[in-house]
Amino acid sequence: YDAENDADADGLGGDVDECPYDADNDADGDGVCGDVDVCPGHDDNADADGDGTADGCDVCPNDELDDADGDGVCGDVDQCEGHDDNVDADGDTVADGCDVCHNGDDTVDSDGDGMPNDCDVDITLHAGNNLVSFFALPDDGLGVESFFGGSSVYQVIGQGVSAVINNDGDWVGSLSGVSPEDGYWVRSGLDEDEEEHFEVQGGVIAPLSYSLAEGSNLLSYPYSSTQSLSDAIPANAADVTFAIVGEGVAAINIGAWVGSLADNTTGGLRGGKGYWFTTTGLSGDDEVSFEFNAPSGDADSREAFSDFAMPVVPEGFEYTQSTSQGFYFVEAASFDGIEASEGDWIVAYNDNVVVGSWPWTGAYTTVPAMGYDGTEETAGYMESGQLPTFKLLRAEDGSLNEMSMLEASEWTNNSVAIVQLSGTTPLPAAVALNEAYPNPFNPSTNISFAVPQDMHVNLSVYDINGRVVAELVNEMKNTDTYNVVWNAHSNASGVYFIKLVAGDAVHTQKIMLIK
Repeated sequence: YDAENDADADGLGGDVDECPYDADNDADGDGVCGDVDVCPGHDDNADADGDGTADGCDVCPNDELDDADGDGVCGDVDQCEGHDDNVDADGDTVADGCDVCHNGDDTVDSDGDGMPNDCDVDITLHAGNNLVSFFALPDDGLGVESFFGGSSVYQVIGQGVSAVINNDGDWVGSLSGVSPEDGYWVRSGLDEDEEEHFEVQGGVIAPLSYSLAEGSNLLSYPYSSTQSLSDAIPANAADVTFAIVGEGVAAINIGAWVGSLADNTTGGLRGGKGYWFTTTGLSGDDEVSFEFNAPSGDADSREAFSDFAMPVVPEGFEYTQSTSQGFYFVEAASFDGIEASEGDWIVAYNDNVVVGSWPWTGAYTTVPAMGYDGTEETAGYMESGQLPTFKLLRAEDGSLNEMSMLEASEWTNNSVAIVQLSGTTPLPAAVALNEAYPNPFNPSTNISFAVPQDMHVNLSVYDINGRVVAELVNEMKNTDTYNVVWNAHSNASGVYFIKLVAGDAVHTQKIMLIK
Protein backbone atom coordinates (compact mmCIF):
# COMPACT_ATOMS: atom_id res chain seq x y z
CA TYR A 1 0.00 0.00 0.00
CA ASP A 2 3.01 2.32 -0.52
CA ALA A 3 3.29 3.76 -4.00
CA GLU A 4 6.85 5.02 -3.23
CA ASN A 5 7.95 1.65 -1.88
CA ASP A 6 9.60 2.87 1.39
CA ALA A 7 11.08 6.13 0.06
CA ASP A 8 13.36 6.62 3.07
CA ALA A 9 14.57 2.99 2.99
CA ASP A 10 14.03 2.50 6.70
CA GLY A 11 12.25 -0.86 6.24
CA LEU A 12 8.85 0.64 6.88
CA GLY A 13 6.26 1.06 4.15
CA GLY A 14 5.25 4.64 3.68
CA ASP A 15 1.64 3.83 4.46
CA VAL A 16 2.60 2.90 8.06
CA ASP A 17 5.78 4.95 8.50
CA GLU A 18 5.21 7.94 10.84
CA CYS A 19 8.13 9.69 9.14
CA PRO A 20 8.08 8.33 5.56
CA TYR A 21 10.91 10.67 4.46
CA ASP A 22 13.09 10.36 7.58
CA ALA A 23 15.30 7.28 7.64
CA ASP A 24 16.09 7.93 11.36
CA ASN A 25 12.39 8.35 12.22
CA ASP A 26 12.53 11.47 14.41
CA ALA A 27 15.88 10.59 16.02
CA ASP A 28 15.68 13.52 18.50
CA GLY A 29 12.23 12.44 19.65
CA ASP A 30 10.72 15.91 19.50
CA GLY A 31 7.66 14.76 17.51
CA VAL A 32 9.00 16.47 14.36
CA CYS A 33 10.29 14.24 11.55
CA GLY A 34 13.88 14.87 10.53
CA ASP A 35 13.00 15.94 6.99
CA VAL A 36 11.09 18.94 8.36
CA ASP A 37 12.88 19.31 11.72
CA VAL A 38 14.06 22.95 12.11
CA CYS A 39 16.65 21.96 14.68
CA PRO A 40 17.74 18.31 14.17
CA GLY A 41 19.15 16.81 17.32
CA HIS A 42 17.22 19.20 19.56
CA ASP A 43 13.64 19.66 20.65
CA ASP A 44 11.89 21.96 18.16
CA ASN A 45 9.28 22.68 20.83
CA ALA A 46 11.78 24.20 23.26
CA ASP A 47 11.73 27.90 22.26
CA ALA A 48 12.24 29.99 25.39
CA ASP A 49 12.28 33.38 23.64
CA GLY A 50 9.41 32.49 21.26
CA ASP A 51 11.26 33.60 18.18
CA GLY A 52 10.36 30.44 16.17
CA THR A 53 13.87 28.99 16.45
CA ALA A 54 14.36 26.02 18.74
CA ASP A 55 16.67 26.80 21.64
CA GLY A 56 19.19 24.17 20.52
CA CYS A 57 19.74 25.99 17.24
CA ASP A 58 19.11 29.54 18.46
CA VAL A 59 22.20 31.79 18.50
CA CYS A 60 20.53 33.74 21.30
CA PRO A 61 18.03 31.35 22.92
CA ASN A 62 16.85 34.02 25.40
CA ASP A 63 16.82 36.93 23.00
CA GLU A 64 13.79 37.19 20.76
CA LEU A 65 15.61 39.67 18.50
CA ASP A 66 18.78 37.54 18.27
CA ASP A 67 21.49 40.21 18.90
CA ALA A 68 19.66 43.02 17.14
CA ASP A 69 22.62 45.42 17.49
CA GLY A 70 24.98 42.92 15.85
CA ASP A 71 27.74 43.28 18.42
CA GLY A 72 28.09 39.54 18.98
CA VAL A 73 26.45 39.73 22.40
CA CYS A 74 22.91 38.40 22.88
CA GLY A 75 20.33 40.86 24.14
CA ASP A 76 19.69 39.01 27.38
CA VAL A 77 23.30 39.60 28.50
CA ASP A 78 24.05 42.64 26.35
CA GLN A 79 25.51 45.36 28.60
CA CYS A 80 24.48 48.09 26.20
CA GLU A 81 21.57 46.82 24.12
CA GLY A 82 21.15 48.73 20.91
CA HIS A 83 24.86 49.61 20.83
CA ASP A 84 28.07 47.73 20.21
CA ASP A 85 29.41 46.41 23.52
CA ASN A 86 32.87 46.23 21.98
CA VAL A 87 33.16 49.99 21.42
CA ASP A 88 34.68 51.36 24.66
CA ALA A 89 36.89 54.30 23.75
CA ASP A 90 37.42 55.41 27.37
CA GLY A 91 38.30 51.89 28.52
CA ASP A 92 36.00 51.87 31.55
CA THR A 93 34.35 48.50 30.61
CA VAL A 94 31.08 50.31 29.87
CA ALA A 95 30.17 50.45 26.17
CA ASP A 96 30.26 53.99 24.81
CA GLY A 97 26.58 53.84 23.83
CA CYS A 98 25.60 53.42 27.46
CA ASP A 99 28.21 55.66 29.09
CA VAL A 100 26.82 57.98 31.75
CA CYS A 101 30.12 59.87 31.71
CA HIS A 102 31.48 59.92 28.18
CA ASN A 103 35.30 59.76 28.14
CA GLY A 104 35.28 59.16 31.90
CA ASP A 105 35.31 56.12 34.16
CA ASP A 106 31.71 55.08 34.76
CA THR A 107 32.71 52.55 37.40
CA VAL A 108 33.83 55.08 40.07
CA ASP A 109 31.13 57.04 41.89
CA SER A 110 32.54 57.93 45.31
CA ASP A 111 29.52 59.83 46.60
CA GLY A 112 26.99 57.36 45.17
CA ASP A 113 24.89 60.05 43.53
CA GLY A 114 24.57 58.21 40.21
CA MET A 115 27.06 60.46 38.43
CA PRO A 116 30.59 59.02 38.05
CA ASN A 117 33.42 61.06 39.57
CA ASP A 118 34.85 62.16 36.22
CA CYS A 119 31.65 64.03 35.37
CA ASP A 120 30.87 65.16 38.90
CA VAL A 121 32.79 68.19 40.23
CA ASP A 122 32.30 68.36 44.00
CA ILE A 123 33.98 71.40 45.52
CA THR A 124 33.90 72.27 49.20
CA LEU A 125 33.87 76.05 49.49
CA HIS A 126 35.16 77.67 52.67
CA ALA A 127 34.84 81.23 53.90
CA GLY A 128 36.68 83.83 51.82
CA ASN A 129 38.83 82.96 48.82
CA ASN A 130 38.85 79.60 47.01
CA LEU A 131 41.06 78.90 43.96
CA VAL A 132 39.07 76.51 41.76
CA SER A 133 38.56 75.07 38.28
CA PHE A 134 36.14 72.57 36.73
CA PHE A 135 37.10 69.24 35.13
CA ALA A 136 33.53 68.66 33.91
CA LEU A 137 31.08 71.23 32.58
CA PRO A 138 27.56 71.18 31.11
CA ASP A 139 27.00 72.18 27.48
CA ASP A 140 25.22 75.39 28.46
CA GLY A 141 24.48 77.53 31.48
CA LEU A 142 28.07 78.70 31.87
CA GLY A 143 27.19 82.35 32.40
CA VAL A 144 28.46 83.60 35.75
CA GLU A 145 25.00 84.48 37.04
CA SER A 146 23.40 81.13 36.25
CA PHE A 147 26.49 79.05 37.01
CA PHE A 148 26.98 80.40 40.54
CA GLY A 149 23.34 81.22 41.20
CA GLY A 150 22.01 79.93 44.50
CA SER A 151 25.48 79.60 46.02
CA SER A 152 27.34 81.77 48.53
CA VAL A 153 29.72 82.99 45.80
CA TYR A 154 29.53 86.76 45.33
CA GLN A 155 32.69 87.43 43.31
CA VAL A 156 34.66 85.51 40.68
CA ILE A 157 38.16 86.58 39.61
CA GLY A 158 39.95 85.17 36.58
CA GLN A 159 43.22 86.16 34.96
CA GLY A 160 42.69 89.86 34.23
CA VAL A 161 38.89 89.64 34.49
CA SER A 162 36.31 89.56 37.28
CA ALA A 163 32.61 89.68 38.05
CA VAL A 164 30.85 90.66 41.26
CA ILE A 165 27.32 91.01 42.59
CA ASN A 166 26.48 94.71 43.00
CA ASN A 167 24.20 96.33 45.55
CA ASP A 168 21.18 95.65 43.35
CA GLY A 169 21.94 91.92 43.32
CA ASP A 170 23.09 91.89 39.69
CA TRP A 171 26.33 90.38 38.39
CA VAL A 172 28.55 93.02 36.76
CA GLY A 173 32.09 93.03 35.44
CA SER A 174 34.33 91.87 32.60
CA LEU A 175 33.98 88.13 33.28
CA SER A 176 30.90 86.82 31.50
CA GLY A 177 31.18 83.06 31.81
CA VAL A 178 33.14 80.02 32.96
CA SER A 179 35.77 78.54 30.62
CA PRO A 180 37.13 74.97 30.87
CA GLU A 181 40.76 76.09 30.39
CA ASP A 182 40.80 78.66 33.18
CA GLY A 183 41.18 78.73 36.94
CA TYR A 184 39.25 81.19 39.13
CA TRP A 185 39.36 82.77 42.54
CA VAL A 186 35.81 82.57 43.91
CA ARG A 187 34.86 84.54 47.01
CA SER A 188 32.14 83.14 49.23
CA GLY A 189 30.06 84.93 51.82
CA LEU A 190 30.30 82.03 54.27
CA ASP A 191 31.06 82.61 57.92
CA GLU A 192 34.30 81.34 59.46
CA ASP A 193 34.27 77.56 60.03
CA GLU A 194 31.27 77.29 57.67
CA GLU A 195 31.47 75.23 54.47
CA GLU A 196 29.31 74.81 51.39
CA HIS A 197 29.09 71.94 48.91
CA PHE A 198 29.21 73.29 45.35
CA GLU A 199 28.47 70.69 42.66
CA VAL A 200 28.77 70.84 38.87
CA GLN A 201 27.82 67.91 36.63
CA GLY A 202 28.57 67.73 32.93
CA GLY A 203 30.84 66.32 30.27
CA VAL A 204 34.55 65.65 30.78
CA ILE A 205 36.54 68.61 29.44
CA ALA A 206 39.82 66.71 28.95
CA PRO A 207 41.88 66.56 26.88
CA LEU A 208 42.43 70.31 26.59
CA SER A 209 45.15 72.33 24.94
CA TYR A 210 46.71 75.05 27.10
CA SER A 211 49.03 77.93 26.19
CA LEU A 212 51.75 79.26 28.46
CA ALA A 213 52.84 82.86 27.91
CA GLU A 214 55.35 85.12 29.64
CA GLY A 215 54.60 85.73 33.32
CA SER A 216 51.79 84.09 35.28
CA ASN A 217 49.05 81.97 33.70
CA LEU A 218 45.92 80.93 35.64
CA LEU A 219 44.94 77.45 34.43
CA SER A 220 42.45 74.71 35.21
CA TYR A 221 43.37 71.09 35.89
CA PRO A 222 41.17 68.92 33.62
CA TYR A 223 41.06 65.59 35.50
CA SER A 224 39.30 64.35 38.63
CA SER A 225 42.22 62.08 39.59
CA THR A 226 45.10 63.66 41.49
CA GLN A 227 48.54 63.50 39.89
CA SER A 228 52.02 64.48 40.97
CA LEU A 229 53.49 67.44 39.10
CA SER A 230 56.04 65.26 37.33
CA ASP A 231 53.35 62.82 36.15
CA ALA A 232 50.86 65.46 35.03
CA ILE A 233 53.05 68.06 33.30
CA PRO A 234 54.74 67.13 30.01
CA ALA A 235 58.39 67.99 29.45
CA ASN A 236 57.81 70.90 27.06
CA ALA A 237 55.68 72.70 29.67
CA ALA A 238 57.93 71.80 32.61
CA ASP A 239 60.95 73.19 30.74
CA VAL A 240 59.43 76.71 30.69
CA THR A 241 57.67 76.60 34.09
CA PHE A 242 59.64 77.88 37.06
CA ALA A 243 56.85 77.88 39.66
CA ILE A 244 53.30 76.64 40.19
CA VAL A 245 51.12 78.33 42.80
CA GLY A 246 47.89 76.92 44.20
CA GLU A 247 45.67 78.00 47.07
CA GLY A 248 48.14 78.41 49.92
CA VAL A 249 50.64 75.98 48.38
CA ALA A 250 53.40 76.23 45.77
CA ALA A 251 56.24 74.38 44.08
CA ILE A 252 59.34 75.40 42.14
CA ASN A 253 61.25 73.59 39.43
CA ILE A 254 64.94 73.22 40.28
CA GLY A 255 65.44 70.20 38.05
CA ALA A 256 62.90 68.44 40.25
CA TRP A 257 59.70 69.80 41.73
CA VAL A 258 60.05 70.84 45.39
CA GLY A 259 57.75 72.61 47.84
CA SER A 260 54.37 72.12 49.47
CA LEU A 261 52.69 71.54 46.08
CA ALA A 262 55.13 68.67 45.43
CA ASP A 263 54.57 67.09 48.85
CA ASN A 264 52.36 63.99 48.88
CA THR A 265 50.25 65.35 51.76
CA THR A 266 49.46 68.86 50.56
CA GLY A 267 50.60 68.55 46.96
CA GLY A 268 49.64 67.16 43.59
CA LEU A 269 47.40 68.67 40.95
CA ARG A 270 43.86 68.01 42.14
CA GLY A 271 40.46 68.01 40.49
CA GLY A 272 38.47 71.15 41.27
CA LYS A 273 41.58 73.28 41.95
CA GLY A 274 43.09 76.10 39.90
CA TYR A 275 46.81 76.87 39.50
CA TRP A 276 49.07 79.76 38.54
CA PHE A 277 51.92 78.69 36.23
CA THR A 278 54.84 81.15 36.22
CA THR A 279 57.07 80.78 33.19
CA THR A 280 60.74 81.37 32.57
CA GLY A 281 62.55 81.93 29.28
CA LEU A 282 59.47 83.24 27.42
CA SER A 283 59.13 86.82 26.27
CA GLY A 284 56.88 88.94 24.12
CA ASP A 285 54.52 86.82 22.06
CA ASP A 286 56.29 83.52 22.86
CA GLU A 287 53.89 80.72 23.72
CA VAL A 288 54.20 77.04 24.55
CA SER A 289 51.17 74.80 23.96
CA PHE A 290 50.69 71.59 25.90
CA GLU A 291 48.19 69.07 27.22
CA PHE A 292 48.30 67.62 30.72
CA ASN A 293 49.16 63.93 30.71
CA ALA A 294 46.13 61.76 31.41
CA PRO A 295 46.16 59.87 34.73
CA SER A 296 47.69 56.44 34.27
CA GLY A 297 44.97 54.56 36.14
CA ASP A 298 47.63 53.11 38.44
CA ALA A 299 45.85 52.83 41.81
CA ASP A 300 49.11 53.06 43.76
CA SER A 301 50.09 56.35 42.15
CA ARG A 302 46.61 57.82 42.78
CA GLU A 303 46.58 56.76 46.42
CA ALA A 304 49.94 58.43 47.02
CA PHE A 305 48.18 61.78 46.48
CA SER A 306 44.65 60.78 47.40
CA ASP A 307 43.86 62.81 50.53
CA PHE A 308 44.39 66.53 50.94
CA ALA A 309 45.03 67.96 54.38
CA MET A 310 46.37 71.44 55.03
CA PRO A 311 48.38 71.57 58.27
CA VAL A 312 46.54 72.71 61.39
CA VAL A 313 47.99 76.11 62.27
CA PRO A 314 48.89 76.64 65.96
CA GLU A 315 46.55 78.95 67.81
CA GLY A 316 47.58 82.58 67.46
CA PHE A 317 49.34 82.09 64.13
CA GLU A 318 46.33 81.76 61.81
CA TYR A 319 45.99 83.87 58.66
CA THR A 320 43.35 84.54 56.01
CA GLN A 321 43.72 83.12 52.51
CA SER A 322 44.13 86.02 50.10
CA THR A 323 43.87 86.19 46.33
CA SER A 324 47.32 87.83 46.48
CA GLN A 325 50.04 85.54 47.77
CA GLY A 326 53.79 85.05 47.58
CA PHE A 327 55.89 82.09 48.72
CA TYR A 328 59.27 81.76 50.39
CA PHE A 329 61.05 78.43 49.96
CA VAL A 330 63.21 78.10 53.05
CA GLU A 331 66.26 76.09 52.07
CA ALA A 332 67.71 76.12 55.60
CA ALA A 333 66.70 77.53 59.00
CA SER A 334 68.72 77.60 62.21
CA PHE A 335 68.67 79.44 65.51
CA ASP A 336 71.76 79.72 67.68
CA GLY A 337 73.38 77.25 65.29
CA ILE A 338 70.68 74.62 65.87
CA GLU A 339 68.76 73.51 62.78
CA ALA A 340 64.98 73.69 62.77
CA SER A 341 63.40 70.31 63.42
CA GLU A 342 60.12 68.45 62.96
CA GLY A 343 57.34 70.12 64.90
CA ASP A 344 58.80 73.62 64.53
CA TRP A 345 56.91 76.25 62.53
CA ILE A 346 58.12 79.13 60.35
CA VAL A 347 55.83 82.15 60.76
CA ALA A 348 55.78 85.09 58.32
CA TYR A 349 54.90 88.62 59.45
CA ASN A 350 54.26 92.02 57.94
CA ASP A 351 55.23 94.26 60.85
CA ASN A 352 53.34 92.51 63.67
CA VAL A 353 50.63 90.95 61.48
CA VAL A 354 50.84 87.21 60.77
CA VAL A 355 50.60 86.74 56.99
CA GLY A 356 51.51 83.06 56.73
CA SER A 357 52.88 80.03 58.56
CA TRP A 358 54.00 76.51 57.71
CA PRO A 359 55.46 73.55 59.64
CA TRP A 360 59.12 72.82 59.10
CA THR A 361 59.43 69.95 56.59
CA GLY A 362 63.13 70.23 55.77
CA ALA A 363 64.82 71.91 52.83
CA TYR A 364 62.46 74.03 50.70
CA THR A 365 59.78 74.31 53.37
CA THR A 366 57.25 76.52 51.59
CA VAL A 367 56.01 79.42 53.70
CA PRO A 368 53.08 81.41 52.24
CA ALA A 369 52.98 85.17 52.70
CA MET A 370 49.53 86.59 52.01
CA GLY A 371 49.08 90.00 50.40
CA TYR A 372 46.50 92.75 50.70
CA ASP A 373 43.80 92.13 48.07
CA GLY A 374 41.54 95.07 48.86
CA THR A 375 39.39 93.26 51.40
CA GLU A 376 39.00 94.12 55.06
CA GLU A 377 40.16 90.64 56.05
CA THR A 378 43.58 91.18 54.46
CA ALA A 379 44.24 94.70 55.79
CA GLY A 380 47.84 94.96 56.95
CA TYR A 381 49.01 92.10 54.74
CA MET A 382 51.97 92.30 52.32
CA GLU A 383 52.14 94.80 49.47
CA SER A 384 54.53 94.89 46.51
CA GLY A 385 58.08 95.81 47.44
CA GLN A 386 57.72 95.07 51.15
CA LEU A 387 59.89 92.60 53.03
CA PRO A 388 58.28 90.05 55.34
CA THR A 389 59.95 89.07 58.60
CA PHE A 390 60.11 85.52 59.92
CA LYS A 391 60.07 83.86 63.32
CA LEU A 392 60.79 80.29 64.35
CA LEU A 393 58.22 78.75 66.68
CA ARG A 394 60.06 76.04 68.59
CA ALA A 395 58.10 72.90 69.41
CA GLU A 396 60.28 71.93 72.37
CA ASP A 397 59.70 75.04 74.46
CA GLY A 398 57.08 77.11 72.62
CA SER A 399 59.56 79.98 72.18
CA LEU A 400 59.15 82.41 69.29
CA ASN A 401 62.51 83.45 67.86
CA GLU A 402 63.39 86.27 65.47
CA MET A 403 64.91 85.12 62.17
CA SER A 404 66.64 87.01 59.36
CA MET A 405 66.77 86.35 55.61
CA LEU A 406 70.41 86.02 54.57
CA GLU A 407 69.50 87.54 51.19
CA ALA A 408 66.37 89.66 51.39
CA SER A 409 63.73 89.09 48.72
CA GLU A 410 60.89 91.57 48.24
CA TRP A 411 57.30 90.38 48.13
CA THR A 412 55.12 90.60 45.00
CA ASN A 413 51.92 88.78 44.08
CA ASN A 414 52.52 85.16 42.93
CA SER A 415 56.25 85.61 43.62
CA VAL A 416 58.50 82.77 44.76
CA ALA A 417 61.90 83.08 46.37
CA ILE A 418 64.47 80.66 47.78
CA VAL A 419 65.79 81.95 51.11
CA GLN A 420 67.86 80.89 54.09
CA LEU A 421 66.88 81.93 57.60
CA SER A 422 69.02 82.22 60.70
CA GLY A 423 68.78 83.81 64.13
CA THR A 424 70.62 84.19 67.40
CA THR A 425 69.48 84.93 70.89
CA PRO A 426 70.16 88.62 71.55
CA LEU A 427 72.28 89.35 74.61
CA PRO A 428 70.14 90.96 77.33
CA ALA A 429 70.82 94.62 78.14
CA ALA A 430 69.25 94.50 81.60
CA VAL A 431 67.91 92.11 84.21
CA ALA A 432 64.47 91.03 83.09
CA LEU A 433 61.74 88.68 84.29
CA ASN A 434 59.56 87.81 81.31
CA GLU A 435 55.89 86.91 81.47
CA ALA A 436 55.33 83.33 82.59
CA TYR A 437 53.34 81.17 80.21
CA PRO A 438 50.85 79.74 80.39
CA ASN A 439 49.30 81.87 83.10
CA PRO A 440 46.92 80.77 84.61
CA PHE A 441 48.44 77.28 84.46
CA ASN A 442 47.98 73.65 85.48
CA PRO A 443 50.20 72.07 86.63
CA SER A 444 53.35 73.71 85.17
CA THR A 445 54.40 77.07 83.78
CA ASN A 446 57.48 78.35 81.93
CA ILE A 447 59.48 81.16 83.55
CA SER A 448 62.03 83.10 81.50
CA PHE A 449 64.56 85.60 82.81
CA ALA A 450 67.65 87.40 81.50
CA VAL A 451 70.86 88.73 83.07
CA PRO A 452 73.14 91.22 81.27
CA GLN A 453 76.36 90.10 82.97
CA ASP A 454 77.72 87.39 85.22
CA MET A 455 75.90 87.62 88.55
CA HIS A 456 74.29 85.63 91.35
CA VAL A 457 70.64 84.86 90.66
CA ASN A 458 67.89 83.70 92.98
CA LEU A 459 64.54 82.73 91.46
CA SER A 460 61.90 81.60 93.95
CA VAL A 461 58.14 81.11 94.15
CA TYR A 462 56.14 82.45 97.12
CA ASP A 463 52.60 81.79 98.23
CA ILE A 464 50.15 84.56 99.08
CA ASN A 465 51.39 84.56 102.70
CA GLY A 466 54.96 85.25 101.66
CA ARG A 467 56.31 81.77 102.31
CA VAL A 468 58.81 80.23 99.87
CA VAL A 469 57.21 77.21 98.18
CA ALA A 470 59.89 76.56 95.55
CA GLU A 471 63.46 77.72 94.97
CA LEU A 472 64.09 77.33 91.25
CA VAL A 473 67.52 79.00 90.87
CA ASN A 474 70.16 80.00 93.44
CA GLU A 475 73.57 80.26 91.77
CA MET A 476 75.89 82.31 89.55
CA LYS A 477 74.63 82.81 85.99
CA ASN A 478 76.45 84.04 82.89
CA THR A 479 75.09 86.69 80.52
CA ASP A 480 72.16 85.01 78.78
CA THR A 481 68.43 84.36 78.76
CA TYR A 482 67.21 81.35 80.72
CA ASN A 483 64.04 79.27 80.83
CA VAL A 484 62.87 77.42 83.92
CA VAL A 485 59.77 75.21 84.35
CA TRP A 486 57.92 75.15 87.68
CA ASN A 487 55.80 72.04 88.12
CA ALA A 488 53.24 72.76 90.84
CA HIS A 489 51.44 69.42 90.82
CA SER A 490 51.82 69.10 94.61
CA ASN A 491 50.69 72.65 95.34
CA ALA A 492 47.18 73.87 95.99
CA SER A 493 45.26 76.08 93.58
CA GLY A 494 45.67 79.77 94.16
CA VAL A 495 47.79 82.88 93.61
CA TYR A 496 51.60 82.68 93.78
CA PHE A 497 54.40 85.18 93.23
CA ILE A 498 57.65 84.71 91.31
CA LYS A 499 60.55 86.73 92.71
CA LEU A 500 63.78 87.27 90.77
CA VAL A 501 66.79 88.73 92.61
CA ALA A 502 69.82 89.35 90.37
CA GLY A 503 72.52 91.71 91.66
CA ASP A 504 70.74 94.84 92.83
CA ALA A 505 67.66 94.16 90.70
CA VAL A 506 64.47 92.68 92.10
CA HIS A 507 61.47 91.70 89.93
CA THR A 508 58.19 90.03 90.91
CA GLN A 509 55.30 88.60 88.97
CA LYS A 510 51.90 87.18 89.96
CA ILE A 511 50.86 83.77 88.63
CA MET A 512 47.78 81.63 89.23
CA LEU A 513 47.53 77.87 89.59
CA ILE A 514 44.10 76.47 88.68
CA LYS A 515 43.41 72.77 89.16
